[in-house]
This record gives sequence, structure tokens and C-alpha cells, in this order.
Amino acid sequence: MLDQPAFLNSAERKSKSNLLRLLVGCALSLVCLYFVFRHIKFAEVRQALATFRWPYLLLGFFSLSVGYTARIYRWKVLLRTCGSNVTTRACAGPFLASIALNNVLPLRLGDVVRAFVFPASLGVTRTAATATLVLERLADLLTLLICLAAAIFFFPKGALPSTVTDIVVIISVLGSATLLCLIFFTSPIVRLLGWITTRIENRKPSKLLKIVLTVTNLGRALEAISHPRSIFATFTISFATWAGELGLYLALMQGTGMVFSLPGGLLLMSMATIATLIPSSPGYVGPYHLAAFTAVNLIGGTSVQAMTLAVLCHLGVWLPTTTAGAIIMIFNRNLFKAVQTQAIRDEAGE
Repeated sequence: MLDQPAFLNSAERKSKSNLLRLLVGCALSLVCLYFVFRHIKFAEVRQALATFRWPYLLLGFFSLSVGYTARIYRWKVLLRTCGSNVTTRACAGPFLASIALNNVLPLRLGDVVRAFVFPASLGVTRTAATATLVLERLADLLTLLICLAAAIFFFPKGALPSTVTDIVVIISVLGSATLLCLIFFTSPIVRLLGWITTRIENRKPSKLLKIVLTVTNLGRALEAISHPRSIFATFTISFATWAGELGLYLALMQGTGMVFSLPGGLLLMSMATIATLIPSSPGYVGPYHLAAFTAVNLIGGTSVQAMTLAVLCHLGVWLPTTTAGAIIMIFNRNLFKAVQTQAIRDEAGE
């Protein structure tokens, strides 16, 4: 019997690996949901939802829309730094569509689509889109950690578990080190890759040259957006994006009758959002709810309020962004057709 081609074996292994990650994520979601629901009386939750002050939800949606407008503007700024001539309006469709795909697909596949499929509809390179995505994620993580650290600072010593503080410190150090490496070491690495390219460009295998060229192009794109001025602008806009999302959490807290607390809102938003980094089922079901439930309990909310907010916060972030992205994908077919057109041009050598 003839052996299968190597690329088929590789694709099969990758498919099995993704399936395993998905199964592990779903199992983790079920475990998290068990810890959330085990002591909850659903009749009390239904009563809490029935007495929720719904005008606060509209206020929260408005604040969330402001935050996502800032996110789209940030992406436009980063793409322009890479040399792409794009507008905020043009970036809105691909950005929201990728968020919607992230919300319904496992393994954050929406980010992959934004980096490799949607750039064709904007006329930008995949390396530029990937580089901006890397800096976006790093800026978001560090901004959330700053918000979480600020929330911890306002709580009395010992009010929060020491494990929360330890995790913040560890992730903050790692994130800050990554950012410093991006600022100070990208240029030397790009120069080194350029030197390697000149040494192997006339040799085989061509696959190695292609890999080195791809990494070099990504490094150059990261180099273009990793100047202090660009990073300062990115973080400034990032604080605006999370201020908008914070408004949603604060509004929902008010709607359930909780006392207004800015540190409490920061703690709830930061813990719930950082929990989405944990591999789970599509839509971040499970880890998000457990983190939100825990945060509300830590700030003095009842179990009913914690369960109600866990559900409402998740829906408040998930439903509007998924709906907006789905509408865009339905009515803007060019998002996916553009990549097919670009592939045909590439094959023709245009």
C-alpha cells in the first residue's frame, strides 16, 4: 500500500489536534458551568430578570457601541501606520465580522479570518493585518491588567484572594516583557532575517526561503507599528475602547440594583474578559460565566445577582456584536469574494 502524501498526514494531524482542543475546551466549559449552577435557584434568577431595570441595558449598549467604534478606529490607525490607505468605515465591516466569527467558532478562528481572508477586501497585506492583530491583542491584555490592578488597589487588603493578585503580577510581567521585546528587538531580528535571506535566496529548499520571507515581512510590519509614538497611540485608544465596554458592565450592575462601584465594574469586566483567553466552547461559555460570577461575589453581590449579571453581561457583549457581524457578512459578500479574486490574480502573476 502506498503511503499518504506528507501534506495529507500533516493536515490530518492538525485536524485531530484541533478536534482534541475543542473537546477539551467544551469539557472545561461544562466544569465551569457546574461550579456556577450548583447552588443557584433558577426561580430566584427568573425573578431577578423580571425586576431588572431594562433602560440601563440601552445605556449599556450605547456605551458598548462607543467602545467598538474606538476599536475599529484603532485598527485603522495601525493599518495606516503599516502604509495602508484605509478608512474607519472600510475597516468596520471586516472587524465586526471577525468578532462575530470569534463569538460562534472555536479557537478564535475569527482572528485567523481577519488576518488571512478579510485583508483582500481592504486592499491590505496579510502581514500588515497579522501584525496589527498581534499589537491589538497585546494592548488589550495589558490594558485589562491595568484595569484589574486598579480595581485590586481600591479593595481593602485581603478582600480579594491572593491568587488573583499573583496571576495579575505574573501576566503583567510577561506582557510587559513581550511589549519591550517588540519595541527594542524587532529591528535587530528583521536585520538578521534579511541577512539570512541573502544567504539562502539562491539555494534550495524553496520552502525554507518562503518561510523566512514570510517571517521577515511580518517582522517588518511589526517594526513599522512598534515605534513608541505608535504604541502610545494604540494604548491611548485602547483605554477608550475598554472605557466603553466598562460602561456596559456598570449599567448592568445598576440594573440589578447593585450599588454603583467603579472598582467593582473594573474587577467584573477584567476578570470576565481575561477568562475568555482560557480554551473553551464557542462563545466563551463557561469560563466567562464562572469569572463573572466569582467577581460579583467578591464585590459583595448575592448569588442571584452574580448569576443574573453573568448571563446578562455575556449576552450584552455577545449578542450585539454577533448580530452586527452577521448582518455585515450577509449583505457584504465582497468580504469573502475578494480573497478568491486575489487568489486568481496571484495565480495569473498580476
